[in-house]
Amino acid sequence: MHITQYPIQVYKDFEKAVGGSEPHFQKLLDDGYPEWAAFAHGLQGDKEAVMWLLKGPYPELGVLANGMVDEPGAIAWLQNNPDPFFYIFCQATKKEPNALQWLEEHKLYHILIIAEAIRKAVKLRTKRETFWYKIDW
Repeated sequence: MHITQYPIQVYKDFEKAVGGSEPHFQKLLDDGYPEWAAFAHGLQGDKEAVMWLLKGPYPELGVLANGMVDEPGAIAWLQNNPDPFFYIFCQATKKEPNALQWLEEHKLYHILIIAEAIRKAVKLRTKRETFWYKIDW
């Protein structure tokens, strides 16, 4: 199934899961959408979740997770993919105006909403992983 064609409840649960809600993460698993649960955890920094996506039947979600944190190889793959949606989605999470406009023109409002949730999750992840005073005891 294409990433834009899931039931709307999946996107709602994903939005909460990527924001850190474990009950919504579990709901994605229980409802049969492990790819979305792994995508949520991958965006939060879970490398095993990203590897599961890349090695399984959902490699595009693994590449997206890497692209959304600016991994150069992932960005190149997204740019060269025959389906422009993947690169546009990635760019929408970075508030790129042309990407946001493309999603609006194609009436992919549910993707716009999760793009914003992903942007916030990635921002928190970056802050958590790189903040200068973080000390491991």
